[in-house]
Amino acid sequence: MEVFVKLKISFEYDDVGQIEKLTHVKFDRIWKKGDVRPNTKMIEKSAGCSLNSGESIEASLDQHLDSLLLRLCDDASIIKNLSKKNSIEVLCAIYSDSVPAFYFNHSTIEKIAALGASLDIDFYQLPKK
Repeated sequence: MEVFVKLKISFEYDDVGQIEKLTHVKFDRIWKKGDVRPNTKMIEKSAGCSLNSGESIEASLDQHLDSLLLRLCDDASIIKNLSKKNSIEVLCAIYSDSVPAFYFNHSTIEKIAALGASLDIDFYQLPKK
């Protein structure tokens, strides 16, 4: 199983230059509208930024979420304030040959809500080896 989890903020405006100063978060990627997404030919439709969980792809979904939310806890209220005019998402992608458990404890749900974020989980079932 391979798991990827990140926070993504899509902005209503094009100036993302102040985002790291505003949130104190060192994002993994910041882009402007019209930038080409790395390793693809896709063009970004809006400005934004993203922060990966920091976990290896072999870590569980819970470990990824815990790590990401821990990295963001000091700036949760600032990020939630951004959600009033911008899209905030916790994105999860799971690649596996068997269906994993999808269970989130109360604390995890509260922390995602405290960010003003939506939760998007994509599961990709791979053929059995």
